Amino acid sequence: MRGLAALIVLAIVGLSAFVILAESLRAPDRDSPAPGAAPAIASREVDAKPLTQDEVFPALAVQLSAGAASYQVTMTHSDSQCGTATSGELGALLRDHGCDQVVRARLTAPYGGYQVTAGVFNLADAGGAAQVSELAGALVETGRGTFATLGGAVGDPLAEPLAQVAWHSRGHYLLYTVVARPDGRLVADEDPYAARITAELVGRYLGQRVIGQREQAVGEG
Repeated sequence: MRGLAALIVLAIVGLSAFVILAESLRAPDRDSPAPGAAPAIASREVDAKPLTQDEVFPALAVQLSAGAASYQVTMTHSDSQCGTATSGELGALLRDHGCDQVVRARLTAPYGGYQVTAGVFNLADAGGAAQVSELAGALVETGRGTFATLGGAVGDPLAEPLAQVAWHSRGHYLLYTVVARPDGRLVADEDPYAARITAELVGRYLGQRVIGQREQAVGEG
């Protein structure tokens, strides 16, 4: 998945250690327009309508295809303060790049009962979203900031799960997941469930379905 970074967040008393995983899930760069073209979701100037919870998570379940097992949506939330979905310096980084909205949900994956927070940050433009995507890696790696779980105590190292976080920019949006095991144990870098969850929720659901449909609607409008 293009621009997708996956990292393990290790929570310990008074200190968070961060271990980089590989950027193994990559997709074609769908943010880059053809020469001379103007992407439909390059900025809020051309895509001004705010996201809604009903647009991003319209049902109590996320089903990627007919007959497939569903992700169960247990909580949704929308906020104009992007920092509420982060900890450390990541909130300030998002604010500096014009983030004015985050829509997220807490889900239970159909694989092993994994608990997932997935969401979308709404930034000012595609350049800012791409820059945040790039700079977030250093913050997470060094323990200076990360993405928070929905329903958790933000910033409390004891409350942060031993989770795998992943993100990807598309247009002026930043899509992300936080994947945690139901038993609270470390999500290993080779964990097949975490890799599948990230690919399905960030790539297929949020990227292709939610933001892809908005991109199409804005382009046709």
